[in-house]
Amino acid sequence: MAGLFRFVLLVCLVFASLGSPGYAFDAPAFQGDVLDEAGVLDEADKAALLARIRILRESDGVWAAIYVARDLQGDTIENATVKIFEKWKLGLAGKDNGLLIMIVPSARQMRIEVGYGLEGFITDVFSNRIINEQFKPAFREQRYTDGLLAGLERLAAAARGEVQAEGPPPDPVLAPPQDINWDGAWARFGFSLGANLMPILLYLLARYYGRIKGRVEQEKKNTGTGLGEIKTMFILFSFFGVFFGVFYAVFGAAFAGEPDILWVLMAVNGLFAGLFVLPFAFKASSYLSADVFRRQQARGRLLRIKKRSSKARNIFGVWFDPAQVSVSGGGTMPEPRSSSSGSSSGSGSSSSSSSSSSSSSGGGRSGGGGASGSW
Repeated sequence: MAGLFRFVLLVCLVFASLGSPGYAFDAPAFQGDVLDEAGVLDEADKAALLARIRILRESDGVWAAIYVARDLQGDTIENATVKIFEKWKLGLAGKDNGLLIMIVPSARQMRIEVGYGLEGFITDVFSNRIINEQFKPAFREQRYTDGLLAGLERLAAAARGEVQAEGPPPDPVLAPPQDINWDGAWARFGFSLGANLMPILLYLLARYYGRIKGRVEQEKKNTGTGLGEIKTMFILFSFFGVFFGVFYAVFGAAFAGEPDILWVLMAVNGLFAGLFVLPFAFKASSYLSADVFRRQQARGRLLRIKKRSSKARNIFGVWFDPAQVSVSGGGTMPEPRSSSSGSSSGSGSSSSSSSSSSSSSGGGRSGGGGASGSW
């Protein structure tokens, strides 16, 4: 069992390492209220945005900042904005009146992150309305400054308590459909295929080790099995890779701002793969451990003996009775039998017994609220 446990643990660790990508967005240091790493704003645009942010801070008490990132570094925009917010410490300590607008043109994503002190005025629903009504139309035409200035105006109105004058949010049924961001779809499909085919690679390595130790040839000699299990594994786990890969690609593109969808798919994928990999892991353990290999061979011999007829069990004067054979840790051990007298042709029949055994900048905090979107 030790070999089996080590192999299953290895498979689980591989799936865990593949299924949990190391999200580690490196938040830049605070370099002013407007930081443009993507180069989509010119100096005039930055000056206009800085002036509006200054008014927003002095008149409305909102410490806002704008960050235009080159990419997300493999992270989600939700995680990235929280890390930037905490590193920049937007807002005043005790008031938590900070606000961060993050834009990633390469991923066509954006997010508004607000501090605890503003959540009563700038709600998630209101932030989502600004993204849909101000940011998206302007960003699709690459009018980033126009969209940001319009969004800052509405955020200032919300901070002053004037949101009610804007009427109810639009009917979601009549809202225009969001564009699907297919960026990274092939990468997610390839990840699924590679992760699901990993057990086959591990099994082939275990089988190669067993061939070096001579256990594969001995198994073929005793059971006559060949490469059928490898073909079965390839078909089974290739199906898992393609099947879940399609789901990863489609749902990852349709719900780019909701990474929990992918985590649920990974959990389901891992559950199915783990259940179907157990028989092959048990087989591979016999290639890796001599003790496990001997026990499996002993069980196989016992099963073959049980399938024989009573006449076939009497081999060279030795009677194999499966009903009187007990299984030990290292093989089979027949129970003692009393010898019978009166043998034919003057020769007495004897019972043989054998046994074997084995051993074993301010200080504000993010409120976690806000909204994300893509264009």
